[in-house]
Amino acid sequence: MTFSWRRVRAIAVKELRDYRRNHFIVATMTALPLIFITLPLVQVFNAFGHLNRTNLNLHVGLSMLYMLLIPAFMPSTLSAYAIVGEREQGTLEAILITPIRREELLIGKALAALIPTLAIAYAVFGIFLAAAALFAQGDVVSAIFSGTHVLVQLLFTPLLAGWGIWVGIAVSTRSRDVRVAQQLSTLGTLPIVAVLALMSLNILAVSAAVAVAFAAALLVIDLLAWRVVASWLDRERLVSGERGRRSRLEAPTAAVTNFEVVGAGARISLVRKSNVVAELRRQPFRVVLDGVDVGSIATKGTLEVPTGPGPHTLQVRIGRYSSRTVRIELADGEVAHYRCSGGVIWPLYVASLLKTDLALVLTRA
Repeated sequence: MTFSWRRVRAIAVKELRDYRRNHFIVATMTALPLIFITLPLVQVFNAFGHLNRTNLNLHVGLSMLYMLLIPAFMPSTLSAYAIVGEREQGTLEAILITPIRREELLIGKALAALIPTLAIAYAVFGIFLAAAALFAQGDVVSAIFSGTHVLVQLLFTPLLAGWGIWVGIAVSTRSRDVRVAQQLSTLGTLPIVAVLALMSLNILAVSAAVAVAFAAALLVIDLLAWRVVASWLDRERLVSGERGRRSRLEAPTAAVTNFEVVGAGARISLVRKSNVVAELRRQPFRVVLDGVDVGSIATKGTLEVPTGPGPHTLQVRIGRYSSRTVRIELADGEVAHYRCSGGVIWPLYVASLLKTDLALVLTRA
């Protein structure tokens, strides 16, 4: 199947429509430009000509740095919605079963985040330059248009946006909560922002040639990041939580009926309850007894599973994430009560992205 820009355009248009319906994204796209045009203008209008050249450049560099935060943070927030947003809406499977290639899917979603970001970032930069030229003092205007300030803005706005997009999509493929994905993707853009901050504040003295060389390096990183993220977009893993092999939850349903036959004398009662206002993972959990999927449990829900006396294992799962396996020894007629919830501690949540059995909590009630 050949690459189709028509399919790319369809994905981009769909994504832009989803952004428009998402109030959080609309608020972000409105608030960030207002904040990052106000602060630079205040900085510039409060800069006086009696400052020496070094302090004036530092003042101007800080003002320009604010505007680089738009292509840093806005696309990472938008692109973090790319995959996990489809999952929360229940549309991910519908997209993945279409004949669209994963490269087309990624580019379509990337363009949907890149186009509004560039439009807003360059519009804000143009307003800033026009306001500075009209109302700022002459020395301040000279400091803005001399050196590498304007060059850094023009070069690094699309490159920084590209990095934020691929970090956001990468996090989105591995996350199951939109808010968490957006926060983690924002953190992922900070290393590049830190380097640009050193350049804008002249802590790293750079010439135009050095700025162009760094921009070229960042372009290569963006291209490599695209290939890496494309390799992570595995259809089977995104749907079932497993890569390239059958999920162990797909056991024959006949095994479930064995619990009803054998399990006349013991039961496991499971309640989903958390001690916090909101769990970090809120989708229904799959309940796995002795390696067999025996049902699901939603927030504040309960589930009772009949089984027989003797040793058993119990676990709750959500995609690739799970609790640790609990081993149970049941006597005849015994009812074992357990409680489960999503992880509620931020450091534990981050650790669960690597060690997946830390994601959910399962304890004896």
